[in-house]
Amino acid sequence: MENIDFVKIIKEEISNFDFLGNDEYLKEKEVSNLLQNEDLQKQLICDSLLDKTNKVKIKRIVDSQITGNWDEINREDANRISLSYSLDIEYRYDSQQEPIIFNLYFSAEKIDIGVNGWSDRGKFGGTSDTDVEPSSDSWYDVFDWNDIDVSLYTVNGEDVEFIALKKAPLRIQVLFMRHYLENFIETETLELRTSDMKDNIQNIPYC
Repeated sequence: MENIDFVKIIKEEISNFDFLGNDEYLKEKEVSNLLQNEDLQKQLICDSLLDKTNKVKIKRIVDSQITGNWDEINREDANRISLSYSLDIEYRYDSQQEPIIFNLYFSAEKIDIGVNGWSDRGKFGGTSDTDVEPSSDSWYDVFDWNDIDVSLYTVNGEDVEFIALKKAPLRIQVLFMRHYLENFIETETLELRTSDMKDNIQNIPYC
């Protein structure tokens, strides 16, 4: 092999070599820069609230934990829950571009709650036709969404300030949290019947 051919091959190999993961680093940096863009963040909020599943997809639930005392026998004693809910999101912000992947993390050490409900002890001692089984129902009539922190992270764990959500009206912030957390909370604990459950994106001027 001629020396010139050998040198050419070496140069080609070097040009294709991802030196210390530089290509991956540049791609991660590009995603980080996109996520820090306030306009893109607002678009993410709106696409989520408008339920554009062709643009915003949950790739996987990374973590989901919830604890508290919502199930106290004396409902007046129920006053707190804590949660941690982490999602990997795939977001196609531009139909002409590849989607970006990032982490959306909801956390709260103590959410103030109030629980309401009813109970019926039932009725026994008659016949099978007249006996009534005990029954009850409980739900949240107070749930302080303001106690929940919402964070954005790149897939490599870089914290990105979610400035658009911080600037958004409180009702929009609550709607955004409800969009991702409502089913999780109700499946694991109680139904949400607070006054803000009547809100929807269509009756709040934002998007």
